[in-house]
Amino acid sequence: MTRQRLILLGLFAAFAAPFLVGFGLFAGGWRPDTVHPHGVLVQPAPVLRAPQWSALLGSDPVPGQWTLAMLAPAECDAACRKTLWLMQQIESTQAREASRVQRAVLVADAPSASLREAVEQIGQTVIWQGPLADLRAALPSAGEGAVRLAIIDPQGSLMMVYPDAFDPSGVRRDLERLLKFSWIG
Repeated sequence: MTRQRLILLGLFAAFAAPFLVGFGLFAGGWRPDTVHPHGVLVQPAPVLRAPQWSALLGSDPVPGQWTLAMLAPAECDAACRKTLWLMQQIESTQAREASRVQRAVLVADAPSASLREAVEQIGQTVIWQGPLADLRAALPSAGEGAVRLAIIDPQGSLMMVYPDAFDPSGVRRDLERLLKFSWIG
């Protein structure tokens, strides 16, 4: 064979090899490992409609926005303040996608003075009042502790919940993945 034919054959093999390997893996039934979320996926997902939830501080739920929501305790203690701060940090790490995320605190009754003060201090977080007891009853167990944080999709469905002792980097990665692959919001 001539040198030119060997070069042409080598180029053809270099371009065809990935397709052949990919087809062989597909035909052999190999699938990549699944992605494991850090939160608990809620199935069936309760829907949080705007008429059920009204704004006590800030604006009503904005349709088409992902929501990072804290299920508020009766009083806002140090753990509550830390969760509010972590929500702010998680949203800010989304870079250019941060405009697709809103932060909210869900309460059943009028918020306590400490919660209202903490939310106003953090800023850009709204308080929504609604049927929190019904929502908590519909949630799965989130591991150790009660549910503290949740991700709500743009259509108002509760997607994922996180326990009191959640890993903020895990929430960030879950939210990042949802924003990356979502065609809505």
